[in-house]
Amino acid sequence: MKKTKRPTAFWGICLFLAISLVFLLLGQTTAIFAYDFAVSVGLQESVAEISAYGVEVNRSFGVGDTLVYVPLVVGALFGLWRGKPWSLPVAGAVMGISAYWAVTTLAMLLFLSGKPGYNLEPGVAYWFILGAYIGVGVWGIVYLSLRGHRLVRDI
Repeated sequence: MKKTKRPTAFWGICLFLAISLVFLLLGQTTAIFAYDFAVSVGLQESVAEISAYGVEVNRSFGVGDTLVYVPLVVGALFGLWRGKPWSLPVAGAVMGISAYWAVTTLAMLLFLSGKPGYNLEPGVAYWFILGAYIGVGVWGIVYLSLRGHRLVRDI
């Protein structure tokens, strides 16, 4: 196969996947076993902010992310890097989960505000990260559906 320059979208998607993998492993996977550590690095909320119930909800999402999201991210990164066509639907799945996760989290922040035991006051970083995940997730689905073949051919 002929080597060609990878499109900018390739590098953008791979960067998004790599950053997401770090966030998932530090924030979600560690929250399952060492929740206080995930809080200390700023990737989970404290019991004082979200209640003991909220902590267990977050840990439950951590299990789902660790068992489903993380392997898909790793598979997408590996497959895209190797130029494998099967990586396109895997990367699309990651983009879909990314947008879904961010919309769900946004809704939780809005719906839980003011409820007893829920004292989280999200800062600008929350809105930026959620917006970025929604934007990149939706863009990624559209890009991979329409032009994804550019990421795996002639590599």
